[in-house]
Amino acid sequence: MQLILWHKQELSSIITLCMVAVVVLVCVRLGFWQLQRAEQKQQQLTAIEKLQTQGVMSWQQLTNLPSNWNKAGVLVELTGVFIQDQYWLLDNQVYNGQVGYDLLVLFKPADDSHTILVNLGWVKAPLSRSELPKIKLPTKRFTLIAQIKENNLSGFTLEREAVPSNIRIQNIDLNKLSQTSQQKLVNYMAYRQGEGDELATPHYKAVVMSPQKHHAYAVQWFLIAIACVFVAVFASKKRTHNEK
Repeated sequence: MQLILWHKQELSSIITLCMVAVVVLVCVRLGFWQLQRAEQKQQQLTAIEKLQTQGVMSWQQLTNLPSNWNKAGVLVELTGVFIQDQYWLLDNQVYNGQVGYDLLVLFKPADDSHTILVNLGWVKAPLSRSELPKIKLPTKRFTLIAQIKENNLSGFTLEREAVPSNIRIQNIDLNKLSQTSQQKLVNYMAYRQGEGDELATPHYKAVVMSPQKHHAYAVQWFLIAIACVFVAVFASKKRTHNEK
């Protein structure tokens, strides 16, 4: 009987040890992953800062860049007109705790055949989901400063749209928007910078979570791993003491 009890205790100890080992390994893995993400974010921030030290580019300078050159982070001054009655509301956008949309418009720079998709910023959603914000785009020539974003344009997608709409969209697909509007779009988009106005409130940040936050999360995961080891050692010593 004692031998059976001893075997059960040994088996329980082995299972506990394995569980602790798995938890510790997962926490350590997540900690190093956060450190890797912090390094990637820092590299991205450094690249953007380097680009922006060159100042604000003109539209002509931007379009003259090599096609294979990564334009993400470039600041550009756009002067031109909005294509009227061609805009979309990107769903599920939160600003200062309020739910709303990002206003996406088609912008045609002056003296150019190109068209670029511009995110003007956040607009508040009406109380009813069945209603949409009333948008009135300026008809005169407009100038704005924007930051270019290239690749990874799609955002969060809802499983199903409760109220189908050609204006309300769930993600950004340049090819689809180009087909819908019958406009040939450049393969990147611009996010307006600066203060808000009656049109929308710009809120775009190229890097949402800073490297410092990733470092903080890494420290948390490492501390959890250390805590698991200490708890396991304490529990083992207490069990050994009770058995004596």
